[in-house]
Amino acid sequence: MDEVIFLEVLEGDAVQARHRLERFPVNVGRGYANDVILDDPKVSAEHLRVERREDGALVLRDVGSQNGTYRMEPWAQLAELELAPDTRVSVGDTVLRFRARIHPVEKTLIAAAPTAPRPRVFEQPRYFSLALQALLGASLLEGYLANYGRTDWGELTVALIVPLGITFLWAGGWAVASRIARRQFHYRTHATVAALVLLGSVVMQPLLTLVGFSLGVSGSLSWAHHAAFLALMAWGLYWHLRYVTRWEPGRLMRVIAVVTLSFGALSRADEWLGNESFSTELGFRRTLLPPAFRLVGTEPLDDFFAGSAEVQEQVDALAREP
Repeated sequence: MDEVIFLEVLEGDAVQARHRLERFPVNVGRGYANDVILDDPKVSAEHLRVERREDGALVLRDVGSQNGTYRMEPWAQLAELELAPDTRVSVGDTVLRFRARIHPVEKTLIAAAPTAPRPRVFEQPRYFSLALQALLGASLLEGYLANYGRTDWGELTVALIVPLGITFLWAGGWAVASRIARRQFHYRTHATVAALVLLGSVVMQPLLTLVGFSLGVSGSLSWAHHAAFLALMAWGLYWHLRYVTRWEPGRLMRVIAVVTLSFGALSRADEWLGNESFSTELGFRRTLLPPAFRLVGTEPLDDFFAGSAEVQEQVDALAREP
């Protein structure tokens, strides 16, 4: 290898840190007396040393570490190893890679014309609070309007606790993914996106119910509800993945489109295959709406019975069969 080499600290396939090594020997470990300090509790205070042999070759030596030093390919514990370009070793939970300064890099990606970054709404602390309050308010109102009898405080309490718990757990999962991939949790941002997605799912059904009731087309809004749900899911995935991956927006949108369309097709597979699901639930919303909200006239009772005459004849014919 060249006189000047680089020691890279890897996290997955990404480089967490690079250290330029010019003078040898170089000591690596957790102690502050080392030339390269690794923040890994499984790495010894003095773990390994990179030095030059008399023949000019660079070698890596384990200096008596407690957990040992391992070659990655093929996997084997080592006491000494002659370094070559792209040599990788494992110390504790950390992977180290050695590269020469002449190592080629990938071509530079051509980016769009740079513009001043615009602050995103859900990155600001106050909007997390507003999104959470709106979600809890909408969930509480939906639970109250769907209750016909006396106020059930237990049910209303559940209507507050469930979306709150889902939001925090949902954001926690994405925050862990962000920490692994980008080394930052972004917990509040993920929680704001989660709260907005849940808010949309809570508000979506009552709004569609209101539109269907007002226009007299309640039975034909199932596809509208499905499309709106998929759009909401795609929006949430897009912003979550923006803080987890380093993908360009175009690639990100293509991946999300494939995931969303696949999920939408699978969720409608039974219907497309002609398999009707059986349910004991009534096919209408529990929310009562005032007649003043209806913009189209109601069907007269005589027209309803006239339209059902054919059905009555079929039922009578079935009843007469032996």
